[in-house]
Amino acid sequence: MYNVVRVVHFDESASASDRAEYTETVRIAAKGLDTVGHFVAPTLPGVINGGDVLVHLRFPSSDIAARNTGRFDAALDTPLAAYVDGVGYHAPPAHTRPDEPGTVYRVLLVRVDPCSPVEAVEEFEGDLLKMPGYIPSIVAWRLSRVADSVGRTRWTHVWEQEFTDHDALMGQYLNHPVHWSIVDRWFDPECPEVIVRDRVCHTFCAVDDIAIE
Repeated sequence: MYNVVRVVHFDESASASDRAEYTETVRIAAKGLDTVGHFVAPTLPGVINGGDVLVHLRFPSSDIAARNTGRFDAALDTPLAAYVDGVGYHAPPAHTRPDEPGTVYRVLLVRVDPCSPVEAVEEFEGDLLKMPGYIPSIVAWRLSRVADSVGRTRWTHVWEQEFTDHDALMGQYLNHPVHWSIVDRWFDPECPEVIVRDRVCHTFCAVDDIAIE
């Protein structure tokens, strides 16, 4: 499976009606792609550099994705969209808690310093993957390395989760000790272990169906 994520940041002058019309146009464009699954949704309150519309596309292969994303990205490129962040990545099977439904899809795009030691990057990845073991409100998760990056930052990793609800993401997840005592050191410029030196894209939206497969 090859997945594509796009995060649309609206121009500040965009009206509510223009935003709604744009989002519906993007939904129609997504339906015309050769995906095996997709969703287009407004972002929820609390995102950080997380834009206004979150798009997730699942393709059977990178070749099929390449044949589709060019025209889809052209549909995103209107004066209403100030800029777009995005990634393409080979998606391994997700880890899930099968009996727990998720209602919020969250994705974190990060750029690891390319000069970081291989061992540090692997430890960083391992620390991210430990989090669901401590945070039961994460009901599905996947960490992938980025194959193709779009936007102002050359993203290297995409960290996806589904949460039971919005409060769990904003509360239990962000405030959990495993987050601020183990994982944050990789992002904090005051810590010697820091390897994520650019802005992150922390964004999320409501979902009605399974987002991570």
